[in-house]
Amino acid sequence: VAQATPEFLKVFNPQKPSKNHWTTLRCDTSAYHIGLLIDTQRGRTGIEFYVPDDKEIGHKAIDNAVLFEERLGLSATPFDAKKASGLRFYKDGCKIKNNEAAWPKFISEQLEWALAMKKLIAELGL
Repeated sequence: VAQATPEFLKVFNPQKPSKNHWTTLRCDTSAYHIGLLIDTQRGRTGIEFYVPDDKEIGHKAIDNAVLFEERLGLSATPFDAKKASGLRFYKDGCKIKNNEAAWPKFISEQLEWALAMKKLIAELGL
């Protein structure tokens, strides 16, 4: 689906899919990345703004959680661990397991979220 979405490919250079429950999208900086999340156990898909070391960037994102929520249409769960900080968003009610026909829809939605998130990150100067 990502390969068939030119707007997404202009903004991101996605890595090869792995067997993990997430995919990392690089954002032209090593300070942070966007993660696309899949949780088959809880039937949800998601996205996160992940800042591994820079607490200033992570806290600025957390301070703007309402803006992220408005743009993505999802509720934010801030996280501020010892090293990493940022925001995580999930959409519940996604029948992922044994439902491969629905995957393109879920992935397309995640790509839209990633584009909206990247745009807001730029607007906030993160």
